[in-house]
Amino acid sequence: MRRCIACRESKPQDQLLRFTFRDGCIEADKDIKNEGRGIYLCRNRECADMALKRKAFNRVLRTNADAEKIERAIDEALGN
Repeated sequence: MRRCIACRESKPQDQLLRFTFRDGCIEADKDIKNEGRGIYLCRNRECADMALKRKAFNRVLRTNADAEKIERAIDEALGN
């Protein structure tokens, strides 16, 4: 079980999108194999928008990543 950084609901790992933070970059981890700090997000636009609005990625990762790069990683993961 993993917890979504936006809605804070716990769900099985395969029902969530995984993102990794490594070398200052946030990347979508579709295969759940990338190294680096992993964070999870529900597979829907509502949670993605909520995470962006609340700056959840930066809060959880304790960094100041660019919002455009985070949004690009989310769009890649959602297939947009």
